Amino acid sequence: MTIDRLVARMTLEQKAGQVMAFGFDGVAFTPELRAMVEQLHPGGLVRFARNVESPRQLAQLNTDLQRIAKANGDPGIIISIDQEGGRVARLRKENGFAEFPSAQSIGASSDPTGTARQIARAMAVEMKVAGINMDLAPVLDVNNNPANPVINDRSFGADPALVAACGIAFIETLQAEGIMAVGKHFPGHGDVSVDSHVALPIVPHYRARLDAVEFVPFKSAIRTGVAGMMSAHIAFPAIESTPNLAATLSRKVMTDLLRDQMKFAGIRMTDSLEMGALQTSGYPVPAAAITALQAGADLLLFNCGHAMNRQAHAAIVDAALRGEIPAARLDEAVRRVLIAKERFGVLDESG
Repeated sequence: MTIDRLVARMTLEQKAGQVMAFGFDGVAFTPELRAMVEQLHPGGLVRFARNVESPRQLAQLNTDLQRIAKANGDPGIIISIDQEGGRVARLRKENGFAEFPSAQSIGASSDPTGTARQIARAMAVEMKVAGINMDLAPVLDVNNNPANPVINDRSFGADPALVAACGIAFIETLQAEGIMAVGKHFPGHGDVSVDSHVALPIVPHYRARLDAVEFVPFKSAIRTGVAGMMSAHIAFPAIESTPNLAATLSRKVMTDLLRDQMKFAGIRMTDSLEMGALQTSGYPVPAAAITALQAGADLLLFNCGHAMNRQAHAAIVDAALRGEIPAARLDEAVRRVLIAKERFGVLDESG
């Protein structure tokens, strides 16, 4: 069945679910989790450290979830994880997995791109065994602000060319092994002194500076064919003139810049929508979900419980019924998600 025919036969509830990637609590396949998969039809599920007990447990959990999706008549699920290395790694030694150095350590090595390929290949092997098909990595932010409280050693370095080269090596290797890579945090989270988990940072640079520094690794990743690009909850006045509007919620960033100008054809993905940068600027989770879809996001990330997942899903369905989210925009987002699933063998993974 073609992607267009698959989209055409989906219910509105299925379409709303396909553009959402949920986090959840616990390490077991519970009746509550089963009900969420059956009723909300998630396009993706995000793994956090709280979901990982051992390689065997994680593999079984992911197998069970894919099986339920198939039985429910839904496409295979994108199962993603933040596995960057260093301090941001959900698969850790105490749970039976290998641990890897930070991106900063890779960038400082004697052979940065070779090291990036070796580490990405080893990560991919572990993720595939555990039933994970998307890595929310690499970080493509240029670490040019020593006061940055959230990126720092998660970046390959302060040189845009080095970050781009290491990012390409990481992406190519992951994807050659069948794991979708996601570049983050577009258009660049490196030059901030505020943590977007807490409040809204602002990058005040002119467009020429952004082109010369922040955008360089992302443009390289796009040319490499990266599967996904995660947005930053950061305001960029040089691109979006609306005061305090995060890139995630800006059509000028997500569509005009990323899709139209930079020609990115993959999944435009948000960072977690309950982060403080959005909440403190007037966008609670349901409103953020609707606005992000309107702006051009294809896959919305949620690090929250079952109740919030249901509330956000209901808000998207309601907004679509009212025409607040145009049918063509929702269908486009679903199509992008399904194309990526097909490209990486996830569409029928539950089979």
